[in-house]
Amino acid sequence: MSQPPFFLGLPMWSNRDWLGGLFPQHASSKDFLHHYSGAFNTVEGNTTFYALPGEETVASWQAQLNPGFRFCFKFPKTITHGGHLSNSDALQQFFERLGVLKASLGPFMIQLPASFCPSRLAELGRFLRSLPQGYSYAVEVRHPTFFTKGDEERELNRLLMDLAIDRVCFDSRSLFSRPARNEAERDAQAKKPRLPVHAIATGQFPMIRFIGLGDMTCDEEYLIPWQHKLREWLSAGKQPYFFMHSPSNREVPLLAKSFHDSFQDLPGWHPLKIEAQTDQLDIF
Repeated sequence: MSQPPFFLGLPMWSNRDWLGGLFPQHASSKDFLHHYSGAFNTVEGNTTFYALPGEETVASWQAQLNPGFRFCFKFPKTITHGGHLSNSDALQQFFERLGVLKASLGPFMIQLPASFCPSRLAELGRFLRSLPQGYSYAVEVRHPTFFTKGDEERELNRLLMDLAIDRVCFDSRSLFSRPARNEAERDAQAKKPRLPVHAIATGQFPMIRFIGLGDMTCDEEYLIPWQHKLREWLSAGKQPYFFMHSPSNREVPLLAKSFHDSFQDLPGWHPLKIEAQTDQLDIF
């Protein structure tokens, strides 16, 4: 596989709704990661947010990967949401367990809760400086004060720039661009943050988490500016990571394919191996 122009992926690699599209129609779930990594070159590793995978599970992930693939695992919520940030034994075990995947690791995601406020920036700085060298990290904040372009946001950005750690860009504008039309959309609107989008690269690997509606006729308006921003970052020598979400995630492989196709003029581009399912809207 040739090197793609940037890293593009989905919030998961295992979804039976993708049979007959991203996956062969009769694919076994134990082969989903192999098929997924044959098309996309990165994935959000949400599973580690909830529990540490077993050694055999991690080894099976490694065995399924196609060359050039990168996991972006989330730090466990017991560390990011369970109290004060600390480089604890649990975190050391986390790194040890994933060590076999080191060559296939993109930036780790440190997702902080909305309650993590500017008064805790010194704590965040101490924590980030204590993390092991040789890895990349990206921080996602959700407290509204970090999105006001005031002193608190500038202090956060300076901290991340000083440490060459990226700030995750969370874009949910498309999701909230119309009233919910089904239960999946209502659930997503109830759970996902609705915050301003500040497209900033504080490190080498800018990371975008785009939460759309799963309908390109609605999502495209918000994706076109990201096409321009990714090109800008690529021209500056950065390596962006872009993750595509939707309320059900059923449609995201084809939505990501459409987004990817808009970069086919760039060196290293290659087509994604995804087929349209017969029961999906023919909008591509």
